[in-house]
Amino acid sequence: MIMIRFLFLSIIFITSLFSDVRLDLPKNSIKGEALNFSITISGNDIVLPKLDLIASNSVHEISSSISTNIVNSKIIRSIKKVYSFYPQKDFIFPSLKFIIDGKEYFTKERKIVLKTLGKTKSSLFDLSIKVNKKELYVSENFLLTLVFKYKKNPNIVDLSFEKPNFDNFWYKQLKESKQYEEKGFIVQELKFLLFPLKEGVLKINPLKINARLFVNDSSSVFSNKMSNIRIYSNELELDIKKLPSNINLIGDFDIKTKVDKTKIKQGEAVSFKLEINANGNIDDISDIKLNLDNATVYENKPKIETKYENGKYIGKYTKVFSIVPNKSIIIPKINLEYFDKKTRTVILKQSDEIKINVVQDSVLTTNQLIQKPIAKIKEKEVIKVIEKISIKDRIIFFTLGIIAGILILGLYLYVIKYKVKRKSNDTPLLKRVKKAKNKNELLKILAVYIKIDSSLDKLIFQLENENDIKLIKKDVVKRIKEINL
Repeated sequence: MIMIRFLFLSIIFITSLFSDVRLDLPKNSIKGEALNFSITISGNDIVLPKLDLIASNSVHEISSSISTNIVNSKIIRSIKKVYSFYPQKDFIFPSLKFIIDGKEYFTKERKIVLKTLGKTKSSLFDLSIKVNKKELYVSENFLLTLVFKYKKNPNIVDLSFEKPNFDNFWYKQLKESKQYEEKGFIVQELKFLLFPLKEGVLKINPLKINARLFVNDSSSVFSNKMSNIRIYSNELELDIKKLPSNINLIGDFDIKTKVDKTKIKQGEAVSFKLEINANGNIDDISDIKLNLDNATVYENKPKIETKYENGKYIGKYTKVFSIVPNKSIIIPKINLEYFDKKTRTVILKQSDEIKINVVQDSVLTTNQLIQKPIAKIKEKEVIKVIEKISIKDRIIFFTLGIIAGILILGLYLYVIKYKVKRKSNDTPLLKRVKKAKNKNELLKILAVYIKIDSSLDKLIFQLENENDIKLIKKDVVKRIKEINL
């Protein structure tokens, strides 16, 4: 009797375990695709395990829902969470620990085997991928073409291309695409430009397209039912070779520089433009800096323009610097190294060295004063004249005084109004300049206006070497008004 009671309690315990925690996990998964699993927990006080990593793979929660049920007059909360991650090889799904209403529950470990699917064989569909070369170097671009064929069939309801996950490759989808008919099939081509990120034998896993179509089902009340089909392409292997050490560019590159002038006055700015044209991985060019002694350098962000044309990935890297030299300087050569696949050598390209001459302003000084002899002033005889003023003249003078007072008051009001109007007509730049409290604030405001006006450039240069900015600030305000900035 005791044994039967023990077995009965054990069955109740096991049943309650599976009713409180349920893990839905597929036995197998497809390599290169997401593995989704769900956890359903019932209880009031629930503590979930931390699920950030499983078998060194990052796990992401993709959905969560909460429901409430009443069982035997008790309110029971139920939580369902769905997670996803991308396993790269066979692994052991670990045991998970849950605390529900103060009790600990554990799921069982489970081995997950990854399957590699082959190309789908179907009379309705065909999906294949091909590349224009299989032996290449790290960062060398190549073209991958996806060709999808499907038969004209009214039962095909929907087709969707699943975004590829090109592991170990950087890629971009090209705008070039084709659609045409061939032997009863509709053919669609998509093109991708890929760049391998590491050396070795790299695989491109099969790409996938999802299809929905109606199929006949004699066992169903309705003659047709909806079916979801996954269509897989072939996989590819590429042999990727390592680039020479300290080299990350491959292709054909050309570098050139130019300035808008080579002779300037002190305080003026020189515009220095750097341009690199390439047939290769121009996106991998590191940001080029310009460090010059005896000069202040301002720079813009580099601009990179690329396109795929006539089977080549070509582009242009442009960067503009504004240089304010303190004295004559030399802009040194800029080096650019890349690997030439044709000659299998590292090539060094250099820009030209450019000399900038700064002409000092000549200042004329005079230490001698030209003095003229002082003429003797003759004493003049002062004659006093006493005039009598009549009442009529006094009335006239009084009237004229009132008129003069009115005119002076009107002129005073006009000047005040003009000043207020003039102040309100100040441009945003003038307002910012006038509000600047120190040299650094004023330099930040004016730095972006270098190269617009040579006189303004000179004032900015003087500002860098002066601590008292009051006089220069007035000249800056005056010049900004003259050039209408």
